[in-house]
Amino acid sequence: IQKVISSGAQLIELGSGVGVVGTYLSAIGSQVLLTDLPTLVENAIDCNLLRNKKIPASIPILSSDENACPSWLAPDGMRIGKGWANSTSLDWTFPLDEQLTKDQSSSIDFIIASDVVFLASMLTSLLNTVQSLFNASSSNNPSFILSFQRRDAKDGEESATFTTVNGVIAAVEKRGWSLDCLAWRPVTVRKEADGAVIDDESEVFVFEIKP
Repeated sequence: IQKVISSGAQLIELGSGVGVVGTYLSAIGSQVLLTDLPTLVENAIDCNLLRNKKIPASIPILSSDENACPSWLAPDGMRIGKGWANSTSLDWTFPLDEQLTKDQSSSIDFIIASDVVFLASMLTSLLNTVQSLFNASSSNNPSFILSFQRRDAKDGEESATFTTVNGVIAAVEKRGWSLDCLAWRPVTVRKEADGAVIDDESEVFVFEIKP
């Protein structure tokens, strides 16, 4: 997967936040469409893409095609590192075809989302959007790469607030999709408790989900 992603794969990132993950993936060679709610696109993602924009003259030109912005990211795609990036707003609660063009949704190799469903209420709308992208890009047989940090340690798998690991697995299986755990890591996170900042243990999972 890493080799394919860094070799010009077409990615759409859901819930890009300030754009850290999408910008990195572009820098290593991907074509990336970063998406989030309009306020984040306008006030965070676009600003950070501009900060990382490569000056065309500084990039070795191997061919005119390589130095041309990919059509599905045109006309405002930016050269970042070895790849390309652009952004657009995407609200998971609205139909995909009302927000993305056919070019933007029909040729995706990977759908990427990093730590975007910590609240249980977000999971259904996220997976509905992924379903729409699976349908739109069915000829490419895209994978959905989901990074997920556990936040249910206090309430366990019965948490009504936080998305649980079992909750993700059950929601994916309910749709008839396959799920593989590509990676798991224990991590230390800092959080505020009783007015003090403390270190807490958590876990991060990376899943590959396919229709």
